[in-house]
Amino acid sequence: MLAVLALVALGGCDLRRQPTKPKPKTTKRTTPRPKPTPTSRPTATPRETVADLGIGVFPTGTPENGATVHAWSAPLSPPQYRLGYSLAPAERAALTQAFQSYARSVQLQGAGKDKFRWRPPAHCAGDLHCPYQNIATRGAPDLEPIVERFRARQAAAKLSSADLAALIVTFVQDIRYEIPKDSPFGILPPPIVVAESRGDCDSKSLLALMLLRSFGIDSVVLSSDAHKHAILAIALPANGTKVTYAGRQYALTEMTASGSPIGHINPSLLRPNDWKIVPVTYGATAPKPKPTPRPR
Repeated sequence: MLAVLALVALGGCDLRRQPTKPKPKTTKRTTPRPKPTPTSRPTATPRETVADLGIGVFPTGTPENGATVHAWSAPLSPPQYRLGYSLAPAERAALTQAFQSYARSVQLQGAGKDKFRWRPPAHCAGDLHCPYQNIATRGAPDLEPIVERFRARQAAAKLSSADLAALIVTFVQDIRYEIPKDSPFGILPPPIVVAESRGDCDSKSLLALMLLRSFGIDSVVLSSDAHKHAILAIALPANGTKVTYAGRQYALTEMTASGSPIGHINPSLLRPNDWKIVPVTYGATAPKPKPTPRPR
Protein backbone atom coordinates (compact mmCIF):
# COMPACT_ATOMS: atom_id res chain seq x y z
CA MET A 1 0.00 0.00 0.00
CA LEU A 2 1.30 3.46 -0.88
CA ALA A 3 1.53 6.21 1.68
CA VAL A 4 0.14 9.67 1.06
CA LEU A 5 1.97 11.95 -1.33
CA ALA A 6 5.24 13.06 0.28
CA LEU A 7 6.88 16.44 -0.34
CA VAL A 8 10.60 16.35 0.36
CA ALA A 9 13.42 18.83 -0.05
CA LEU A 10 15.93 17.70 -2.64
CA GLY A 11 19.26 16.59 -1.23
CA GLY A 12 21.35 19.34 -2.77
CA CYS A 13 24.29 20.41 -0.61
CA ASP A 14 24.71 23.98 0.53
CA LEU A 15 28.47 24.56 0.49
CA ARG A 16 28.42 28.20 1.52
CA ARG A 17 29.66 27.24 5.00
CA GLN A 18 32.12 24.61 3.82
CA PRO A 19 35.86 24.97 3.20
CA THR A 20 36.76 25.69 -0.42
CA LYS A 21 37.79 22.59 -2.33
CA PRO A 22 41.04 22.74 -4.30
CA LYS A 23 40.90 22.17 -8.04
CA PRO A 24 40.23 18.47 -8.70
CA LYS A 25 43.17 16.39 -9.83
CA THR A 26 41.25 13.81 -11.84
CA THR A 27 42.54 13.22 -15.36
CA LYS A 28 41.77 10.87 -18.21
CA ARG A 29 44.33 8.18 -19.00
CA THR A 30 45.04 8.23 -22.72
CA THR A 31 47.10 5.05 -22.93
CA PRO A 32 46.31 1.70 -21.36
CA ARG A 33 48.24 0.61 -18.29
CA PRO A 34 48.81 -3.14 -17.83
CA LYS A 35 46.55 -4.47 -15.10
CA PRO A 36 48.69 -5.20 -11.98
CA THR A 37 48.85 -8.74 -10.76
CA PRO A 38 49.12 -10.01 -7.15
CA THR A 39 52.85 -10.56 -7.67
CA SER A 40 53.58 -7.33 -9.55
CA ARG A 41 51.18 -4.81 -8.00
CA PRO A 42 53.21 -1.72 -7.14
CA THR A 43 53.61 -0.90 -3.49
CA ALA A 44 55.14 2.11 -1.83
CA THR A 45 58.71 2.14 -0.60
CA PRO A 46 60.19 4.67 1.86
CA ARG A 47 61.52 6.73 -1.11
CA GLU A 48 58.27 6.76 -3.08
CA THR A 49 55.93 9.72 -2.80
CA VAL A 50 53.05 8.23 -4.80
CA ALA A 51 51.33 4.86 -4.36
CA ASP A 52 49.57 3.64 -7.48
CA LEU A 53 46.68 1.35 -6.54
CA GLY A 54 46.13 0.28 -10.15
CA ILE A 55 42.97 0.25 -12.25
CA GLY A 56 39.64 -1.43 -11.52
CA VAL A 57 37.26 -2.28 -14.35
CA PHE A 58 33.62 -3.36 -14.42
CA PRO A 59 32.44 -5.64 -15.80
CA THR A 60 35.41 -7.91 -16.42
CA GLY A 61 36.82 -7.29 -19.87
CA THR A 62 36.09 -3.57 -19.92
CA PRO A 63 39.09 -1.81 -21.52
CA GLU A 64 41.37 0.09 -19.17
CA ASN A 65 42.04 2.65 -21.88
CA GLY A 66 40.17 5.83 -21.02
CA ALA A 67 39.77 4.96 -17.35
CA THR A 68 39.15 7.87 -15.00
CA VAL A 69 42.26 8.20 -12.83
CA HIS A 70 41.90 9.77 -9.39
CA ALA A 71 44.90 11.41 -7.74
CA TRP A 72 44.60 12.56 -4.15
CA SER A 73 46.43 13.19 -0.89
CA ALA A 74 46.01 11.27 2.37
CA PRO A 75 47.55 11.73 5.85
CA LEU A 76 49.61 8.55 5.37
CA SER A 77 52.97 7.45 4.02
CA PRO A 78 53.35 8.02 1.14
CA PRO A 79 51.12 11.08 1.02
CA GLN A 80 50.00 10.80 -2.62
CA TYR A 81 47.78 8.12 -4.22
CA ARG A 82 46.40 7.15 -7.61
CA LEU A 83 43.52 4.86 -8.51
CA GLY A 84 41.80 4.27 -11.84
CA TYR A 85 38.29 3.05 -12.64
CA SER A 86 36.75 2.08 -15.95
CA LEU A 87 32.99 1.44 -16.05
CA ALA A 88 31.59 0.10 -19.32
CA PRO A 89 29.20 2.55 -21.03
CA ALA A 90 26.50 -0.13 -21.21
CA GLU A 91 26.73 -0.74 -17.47
CA ARG A 92 26.69 2.98 -16.74
CA ALA A 93 23.49 3.26 -18.78
CA ALA A 94 22.01 0.22 -17.01
CA LEU A 95 22.66 1.78 -13.58
CA THR A 96 20.98 5.00 -14.68
CA GLN A 97 18.00 3.20 -16.17
CA ALA A 98 17.52 1.01 -13.08
CA PHE A 99 17.38 4.06 -10.80
CA GLN A 100 15.04 5.89 -13.17
CA SER A 101 12.79 2.83 -13.17
CA TYR A 102 12.71 2.90 -9.36
CA ALA A 103 11.84 6.61 -9.44
CA ARG A 104 8.91 5.90 -11.74
CA SER A 105 7.72 3.09 -9.46
CA VAL A 106 7.36 5.58 -6.58
CA GLN A 107 5.88 8.28 -8.84
CA LEU A 108 8.71 10.75 -8.34
CA GLN A 109 7.90 14.25 -9.64
CA GLY A 110 9.54 17.63 -9.42
CA ALA A 111 7.79 20.13 -7.14
CA GLY A 112 9.64 23.38 -7.74
CA LYS A 113 13.19 24.40 -6.93
CA ASP A 114 15.08 21.79 -4.87
CA LYS A 115 11.91 19.86 -4.03
CA PHE A 116 10.13 16.76 -5.27
CA ARG A 117 7.05 14.70 -4.59
CA TRP A 118 6.83 10.93 -4.46
CA ARG A 119 4.54 8.18 -3.18
CA PRO A 120 6.79 6.02 -1.02
CA PRO A 121 5.62 2.73 0.49
CA ALA A 122 4.71 3.17 4.16
CA HIS A 123 8.03 1.74 5.39
CA CYS A 124 9.95 4.24 3.22
CA ALA A 125 8.29 7.45 4.37
CA GLY A 126 10.19 10.10 6.31
CA ASP A 127 13.59 10.10 4.62
CA LEU A 128 15.52 8.74 1.64
CA HIS A 129 16.66 5.40 3.09
CA CYS A 130 14.75 3.44 0.45
CA PRO A 131 16.29 5.26 -2.55
CA TYR A 132 19.70 4.88 -0.89
CA GLN A 133 19.06 1.17 -0.43
CA ASN A 134 17.97 0.77 -4.04
CA ILE A 135 21.11 2.47 -5.35
CA ALA A 136 23.45 0.62 -2.98
CA THR A 137 22.02 -2.81 -3.74
CA ARG A 138 22.23 -2.30 -7.51
CA GLY A 139 25.65 -0.65 -7.48
CA ALA A 140 27.55 -2.79 -4.97
CA PRO A 141 28.93 -5.30 -7.53
CA ASP A 142 30.19 -2.45 -9.71
CA LEU A 143 32.33 -1.14 -6.84
CA GLU A 144 34.02 -4.49 -6.13
CA PRO A 145 37.03 -3.73 -8.40
CA ILE A 146 37.61 -0.53 -6.42
CA VAL A 147 37.27 -2.43 -3.14
CA GLU A 148 39.86 -4.94 -4.35
CA ARG A 149 42.37 -2.17 -5.09
CA PHE A 150 41.95 -0.78 -1.59
CA ARG A 151 42.17 -4.28 -0.14
CA ALA A 152 45.48 -4.88 -1.93
CA ARG A 153 46.82 -1.57 -0.63
CA GLN A 154 45.72 -2.39 2.90
CA ALA A 155 47.60 -5.70 2.77
CA ALA A 156 50.73 -4.28 1.14
CA ALA A 157 51.04 -1.33 3.53
CA LYS A 158 49.62 -3.17 6.57
CA LEU A 159 47.09 -0.40 7.13
CA SER A 160 45.02 -0.29 10.31
CA SER A 161 41.26 0.21 10.06
CA ALA A 162 41.74 3.89 10.93
CA ASP A 163 44.39 4.37 8.23
CA LEU A 164 42.30 2.52 5.65
CA ALA A 165 39.29 4.67 6.53
CA ALA A 166 41.41 7.82 6.11
CA LEU A 167 42.57 6.58 2.69
CA ILE A 168 39.00 5.88 1.53
CA VAL A 169 37.54 9.07 2.99
CA THR A 170 40.16 11.31 1.36
CA PHE A 171 39.65 9.48 -1.94
CA VAL A 172 35.93 10.28 -1.90
CA GLN A 173 36.38 13.81 -0.56
CA ASP A 174 38.63 14.71 -3.48
CA ILE A 175 35.96 13.82 -6.06
CA ARG A 176 34.63 16.97 -7.70
CA TYR A 177 31.51 18.44 -6.11
CA GLU A 178 28.55 18.66 -8.48
CA ILE A 179 24.81 18.41 -7.89
CA PRO A 180 23.37 15.78 -10.29
CA LYS A 181 20.29 17.79 -11.23
CA ASP A 182 19.02 15.29 -13.81
CA SER A 183 19.34 12.21 -11.58
CA PRO A 184 16.33 11.00 -9.54
CA PHE A 185 16.19 12.39 -5.97
CA GLY A 186 19.31 14.43 -6.79
CA ILE A 187 21.45 11.34 -6.10
CA LEU A 188 24.05 9.86 -8.46
CA PRO A 189 24.72 6.09 -8.22
CA PRO A 190 28.09 5.62 -6.47
CA PRO A 191 29.79 3.68 -9.32
CA ILE A 192 29.00 6.63 -11.61
CA VAL A 193 30.37 9.03 -8.98
CA VAL A 194 33.72 7.24 -9.30
CA ALA A 195 33.55 6.76 -13.09
CA GLU A 196 32.69 10.40 -13.78
CA SER A 197 34.50 11.92 -10.78
CA ARG A 198 31.54 14.02 -9.70
CA GLY A 199 28.86 13.96 -7.02
CA ASP A 200 27.16 15.94 -4.28
CA CYS A 201 27.02 15.44 -0.52
CA ASP A 202 24.66 12.47 -0.32
CA SER A 203 26.04 10.79 -3.45
CA LYS A 204 29.57 10.97 -2.05
CA SER A 205 28.51 10.02 1.49
CA LEU A 206 26.77 6.92 0.13
CA LEU A 207 29.85 5.99 -1.91
CA ALA A 208 32.09 6.25 1.16
CA LEU A 209 29.61 4.25 3.25
CA MET A 210 29.61 1.42 0.70
CA LEU A 211 33.41 1.29 0.45
CA LEU A 212 33.91 1.38 4.23
CA ARG A 213 31.32 -1.33 4.86
CA SER A 214 33.16 -3.60 2.43
CA PHE A 215 35.91 -3.68 5.06
CA GLY A 216 33.60 -4.08 8.05
CA ILE A 217 33.87 -0.39 8.98
CA ASP A 218 30.35 0.67 9.85
CA SER A 219 29.04 4.11 8.96
CA VAL A 220 25.73 5.94 8.61
CA VAL A 221 24.47 8.89 6.59
CA LEU A 222 23.06 11.94 8.39
CA SER A 223 20.88 14.54 6.69
CA SER A 224 19.72 18.04 7.62
CA ASP A 225 16.76 19.87 6.09
CA ALA A 226 17.85 23.18 7.62
CA HIS A 227 21.32 23.00 6.07
CA LYS A 228 20.27 21.13 2.90
CA HIS A 229 23.23 18.90 3.46
CA ALA A 230 24.29 15.30 4.13
CA ILE A 231 27.37 14.01 5.95
CA LEU A 232 28.83 10.67 6.95
CA ALA A 233 29.39 9.32 10.47
CA ILE A 234 31.98 6.56 10.94
CA ALA A 235 32.15 4.06 13.80
CA LEU A 236 35.85 4.54 14.56
CA PRO A 237 37.66 6.22 17.47
CA ALA A 238 38.34 9.84 16.53
CA ASN A 239 38.48 13.29 18.06
CA GLY A 240 35.74 15.74 17.25
CA THR A 241 31.96 15.65 16.90
CA LYS A 242 30.21 12.31 17.45
CA VAL A 243 26.75 10.81 17.49
CA THR A 244 25.65 7.70 19.37
CA TYR A 245 23.55 5.28 17.36
CA ALA A 246 22.51 1.73 18.25
CA GLY A 247 24.91 1.78 21.20
CA ARG A 248 27.97 2.84 19.17
CA GLN A 249 29.72 6.16 18.70
CA TYR A 250 30.12 7.49 15.18
CA ALA A 251 32.49 10.32 14.23
CA LEU A 252 30.88 12.91 11.96
CA THR A 253 32.78 13.41 8.71
CA GLU A 254 32.36 16.04 5.99
CA MET A 255 32.58 14.44 2.52
CA THR A 256 32.54 17.60 0.40
CA ALA A 257 35.76 19.19 1.72
CA SER A 258 39.09 17.71 0.59
CA GLY A 259 41.24 16.61 3.50
CA SER A 260 38.66 17.26 6.22
CA PRO A 261 39.56 14.86 9.07
CA ILE A 262 37.27 12.14 10.34
CA GLY A 263 35.37 13.64 13.27
CA HIS A 264 35.39 17.22 11.96
CA ILE A 265 32.49 19.26 10.60
CA ASN A 266 32.02 23.01 10.45
CA PRO A 267 30.56 24.07 13.85
CA SER A 268 28.00 26.25 12.06
CA LEU A 269 26.37 23.04 10.79
CA LEU A 270 25.24 22.30 14.34
CA ARG A 271 23.17 25.49 14.47
CA PRO A 272 20.38 24.48 14.13
CA ASN A 273 21.01 20.85 15.02
CA ASP A 274 18.30 19.06 13.07
CA TRP A 275 20.50 16.20 11.85
CA LYS A 276 18.87 12.81 11.58
CA ILE A 277 20.30 9.42 10.73
CA VAL A 278 19.20 7.89 7.44
CA PRO A 279 19.74 4.12 7.86
CA VAL A 280 20.99 2.45 4.67
CA THR A 281 19.76 -1.10 5.17
CA TYR A 282 21.46 -3.07 2.43
CA GLY A 283 23.73 -6.07 2.91
CA ALA A 284 24.41 -8.26 5.93
CA THR A 285 26.20 -5.53 7.91
CA ALA A 286 23.47 -2.91 7.69
CA PRO A 287 22.20 -1.57 11.03
CA LYS A 288 18.50 -1.73 11.83
CA PRO A 289 16.63 1.59 11.97
CA LYS A 290 16.63 3.20 15.43
CA PRO A 291 15.37 6.51 16.82
CA THR A 292 17.61 9.33 15.66
CA PRO A 293 19.86 10.99 18.30
CA ARG A 294 21.40 14.42 17.98
CA PRO A 295 25.15 14.97 17.32
CA ARG A 296 27.13 16.52 20.12
